[in-house]
Amino acid sequence: MSDDKIYSLSDIELFSDLSSPELAELASDFQWEDYALGSEIIKQGQEEHSFYILIKGKADVMVQKEGQRLWRVRSLSPGDNFGALSLLNGKPSEITILAQDRCQVLALNAESFARMLLRWPKLYQTFIGRLTEDLNEANLILSEAKYKEILRSTLQLTQYKDKFYGLWGGARTTGEVERKLEELAHPTGHLLLTGERGTGRQMMAWYVHQRQSGKEAPFVVVDGRRFDQQWRDLIVEPLDSEDSSVVHNSNLFDIAEGGTLFIREINLISPNTQLKLAQAMNFQKRKCFIIGSMNTEPDALGKIIIPELQRCFAHTYEITPLRKRKRDIPILAQGFLEKLAQKNHRNVPTLNREATQLLLSHHYQQGNVSELIQVIERAFYIAEQDVIGLEQIFFGPTSEQNGFTINLLAWSKIENLLKKGTFVGGVRLVTAILFTALVLLLLLTPEIAVSTKIFALVWGLWWPALALISPFLGRLWCTVCPFSTIMDFVQQRVHLNRAIPEFIIKYDYILVSFLFLMIFWVEVITNMRLNPSYTAFLLISIQVCAILIAILYPRHTWCRHFCPLGGFIGTASIGSMLEVRADATVCLNKCTTFECYVGKGNVPGCPMSQHLPFLDNNLDCKLCFNCVRNCPNGSVKVNLRLAGREVWHLVRVNQGYVVFIGVMLAILVPLNYFAPLQKIWPATTWQVWFSLCYWGAGLAGGMFTWMIAKPFKTKAASRRIKLVFACTPLVLAGHIMYQVGFIPGLSSLLFGVGYESPSGLISFYITATVLAYGIAVTFGLVLTGITIALVFLNTKEKRATA
Repeated sequence: MSDDKIYSLSDIELFSDLSSPELAELASDFQWEDYALGSEIIKQGQEEHSFYILIKGKADVMVQKEGQRLWRVRSLSPGDNFGALSLLNGKPSEITILAQDRCQVLALNAESFARMLLRWPKLYQTFIGRLTEDLNEANLILSEAKYKEILRSTLQLTQYKDKFYGLWGGARTTGEVERKLEELAHPTGHLLLTGERGTGRQMMAWYVHQRQSGKEAPFVVVDGRRFDQQWRDLIVEPLDSEDSSVVHNSNLFDIAEGGTLFIREINLISPNTQLKLAQAMNFQKRKCFIIGSMNTEPDALGKIIIPELQRCFAHTYEITPLRKRKRDIPILAQGFLEKLAQKNHRNVPTLNREATQLLLSHHYQQGNVSELIQVIERAFYIAEQDVIGLEQIFFGPTSEQNGFTINLLAWSKIENLLKKGTFVGGVRLVTAILFTALVLLLLLTPEIAVSTKIFALVWGLWWPALALISPFLGRLWCTVCPFSTIMDFVQQRVHLNRAIPEFIIKYDYILVSFLFLMIFWVEVITNMRLNPSYTAFLLISIQVCAILIAILYPRHTWCRHFCPLGGFIGTASIGSMLEVRADATVCLNKCTTFECYVGKGNVPGCPMSQHLPFLDNNLDCKLCFNCVRNCPNGSVKVNLRLAGREVWHLVRVNQGYVVFIGVMLAILVPLNYFAPLQKIWPATTWQVWFSLCYWGAGLAGGMFTWMIAKPFKTKAASRRIKLVFACTPLVLAGHIMYQVGFIPGLSSLLFGVGYESPSGLISFYITATVLAYGIAVTFGLVLTGITIALVFLNTKEKRATA
């Protein structure tokens, strides 16, 4: 019987999020109960009963109204549950549950029900949400006075006065709406609202209702998508009957009597039901005011609703899409922030110029004002200061899974390892200690660093390793970067937390490109690879800069907006096999705390200021796994995927990095051309000509890719942007070839083949350096070619389906 209970509960949608052990634990508290045809499972007014789940049979929800007459509210089928409302509010049952067949139910007594809600708080939220919806659709109809009281409770539960911000826009838009509201305060007929999704049709309906009927009158909302299934049989006046034993059906217009019935997406009602509704509207003698809404233009009404229903609406009002009244956007955004600040007892944040321009440049075709509200609410809750900038504005399409991936968190050992954080933290600490020891060794005893080959290995293996590993494993170096670890240590103790200047956020790719050019130039011009002291000075300089930036600005501003090494690794990581992503559906529907961004307890939020549902590329993901530890909904995934695939799906990438790619590619020419000349030309002459060609090539490469790709012209990455990023494997191959030449002893390692001939042994040899060159250029060309081809193919498919 225990297995039967577990099996039955596993099919119940309410418990779909529970694991098998949790279902088994829950099933132990449920008991089987059987009820014969016509018996009462719960009786109206009953004070003590259980929480029930109907497993077999059918039952009706009944209420007693007007003496002894019973009114059928709705029917229950296997999988439905009942009894929760009275257990939640502690009041006697307001309904009767009558068995219409032989019924078998699983029952949970009041004590076990309370224990279940404490054990799984998400179930409590689900119950509240479902009860609110049931009340809002008026599925519980009691006596004439009692059901109006329930509707008022529904109004308080849905909190329409708090749900809507009550803002229309600037003076012109507000004046137009106010004139319409005044006109509809005493209407001569019903109202039909048209407009795109998210324009505020329901808010308009609510304020029309307020002007006509007041806040205390019923405001009943039903959905056209489910109208045929839920309400079709409740739109005809009930016939009078003297027989008190007859079971009557409730009437939809009775439920909203004295108030407003709002039918969303009325055009989605079937034509037959539309006709029935039109007849009922003419028959219901103005018991309530009816407002319909639909996502279309007024000129198209005749195509989607029947003429009989269209004639029932004396007034039609179209709400203009937000993209056609963009002057309202700054006023709406700031108004939302003021109301949010008042509600949360915070200072009112302001939008800086760059954030305002970004809001104005968006078209809001996905959700109009609702989309703007989501953007502003998210920015308000994740902002750490009183100024909201570009880094707090997230909108547009969320990330999508493209192709097959393997979620490494599906293995419990990996999940536990990353969620605890001790392993990653331990590796970071070890790396920081080794880094400090290396710097001290280079400064204090450089001869030991040289004699033990440590110095040669740093230059000869570290750089090539970064170029080789990053395209496959992403910014794994950034995960354990000692610069970041030491910077974090200082920031936790000294932190001014100033707002990041707008020009840094807007032009960070130029800063990264310049610093990359500068470090590479200093390295070559000073022969730093042969000088331990210079190397130590460079490492200390980078660390000091990182610490200063960390003291001034929040999070890892250095890593995202300044670090040249991070820029190099991030660009190489665009198409890597390892990614951190989230289930955007879970994030946007369940998450209200944004803990992946703001942090939780002693685990900080995303150091790169990324909001996970919108993360769709690896450029700014350091693989710190803080989001894995912070997410309360299990939305985060650490995926293995096909290498290079991300490039042809880029959407929200920092498009300015095409300049960085152009710079990296261009400087390979002077680096390789002037390398053999260094031994021939006088030092001063070589340095001057190399510097001129090096900086000229870097600037020319950046400007050339800027003109070709035209970054920031569109929100999503254009095909030109994708094609430039597709060249990343070729750029990396060039840098690998350059760095391989510095690996100690590689040129002395030979690979060859030989065979016996009549004249003796004949053999062919190539050095390991030449072999590495061949492998690098082959992989670079092949991956670049494949990625470019897929970019064109993907673009062609999108155009074909558009």
